[in-house]
Amino acid sequence: MHDTDEAWKLLTEAEAVRDGSGWLTYTFATAPLDPLAVLETLDEPAPRGYFENPSRKRAHAAGKPVIEWQGRGSRRFQAADQWLGKIKSQISSVGGSPRIIATFPFYPGDDKAGMDAKLFLPAWQVVTENELTLVTLAEVASAGCAQRLMGRAEQFRKFTYRSDPPASRAPIPTVLSEVGGTWFPAAVQRATELIKQGAFEKIVLSRAFIWRRNEVFSTYATLHRLRRANSACHTFLVDEPDGVLIGSTPETLLSVFDGEVRTESVAGTTRRGESASEDASLAEALLSSDKDIREHTAVTASILRRLRMVGVVAATTRNQELLRLGNVMHLRSPIVGRMPADRRFLEVAGELHPTPAVGGKPRELALPHIPGFEPHDRGLYTGAVGWVNLDGMTGKLFVALRCARLRGSEARAFAGAGIVAGSDPEAESRETEMKLRTILEALI
Repeated sequence: MHDTDEAWKLLTEAEAVRDGSGWLTYTFATAPLDPLAVLETLDEPAPRGYFENPSRKRAHAAGKPVIEWQGRGSRRFQAADQWLGKIKSQISSVGGSPRIIATFPFYPGDDKAGMDAKLFLPAWQVVTENELTLVTLAEVASAGCAQRLMGRAEQFRKFTYRSDPPASRAPIPTVLSEVGGTWFPAAVQRATELIKQGAFEKIVLSRAFIWRRNEVFSTYATLHRLRRANSACHTFLVDEPDGVLIGSTPETLLSVFDGEVRTESVAGTTRRGESASEDASLAEALLSSDKDIREHTAVTASILRRLRMVGVVAATTRNQELLRLGNVMHLRSPIVGRMPADRRFLEVAGELHPTPAVGGKPRELALPHIPGFEPHDRGLYTGAVGWVNLDGMTGKLFVALRCARLRGSEARAFAGAGIVAGSDPEAESRETEMKLRTILEALI
């Protein structure tokens, strides 16, 4: 990082080099800031981005775009990466390379239907990692942009939070309205019949529930409750055309830093016990459950195979472990490898998404069946959300789970379950309802 005098010198030089073309970014350290509190205080219009893992002391908030890309189709990840390569040469950065916010819906979409994938360079972003706070500001490289960046930087160095306590929390309704009515048990039964017939090995079916009330839902207060209650998960906010999607997901799709590839297999679920002994008993049952182990093993094998297909070196995992969350526990297998020199972050992410944990197996056989079962649009739910560095080599994408789409006084909450041979409709219904509690108990 640079002191202000050196930063001013470098910024004015960069402005001269750009000569009115492209963009200029400035990254600098500040006194500790809470990215969520910054996002709430500035409260800018969509699109925005927010990602936090409290247990790892990592948080990232980003405001409105200065430049963005939108696209859809089966090659959207490749198209997004090509855009990154194009704008990289048009951006001059002082103090470090900026992050680019990324959102990829579950379905790729086409020219007739679907939601666009998006990348955007934010006008501002605040990142905290291990007690260090970095701010990155971006400006169009027009005359005076260096001066504008220095002035904006001073505002962040002297940032003042807005104190705005939320309204009192409304009680969760006893009964929520489910999109499509009581379709789910029959769908599970039909899916297991298709599995017996050899149509596919696994399919993930999701449910959507609507909560309407008189008061507007508070996005930022809900995020604060989510991060307090789910410190081991990744709390997130991303904007959709029909609202804002917020949640707290337990699953990372892909993380690449310094050439190390990290992902995970998360599949197999049970509830948490009401006592220590019940919790331990449920954990033992999950670890020995034939149905859950088969589901988990299939997801793990598929992820490893796809990593090897794109040349990830020495992709390995260890035996499954328990991932204990507030309401549920899962079987989890961390997966690590090394990024080959000729591959890029979004290229690998596009090969992994969607994993069998949110889609099905084999992917090409299971995915076409999902729209025929589900009476709702997933949008970014079960999609990939996060960020990629401007260099296209590092980044982090999460699977958008345990979430709800907020629009004024309406919340649409999502939860899904993996259907395999032996799945029971009643048990799968209970599993989805357990998963819903994470977001429903946080809504304010």
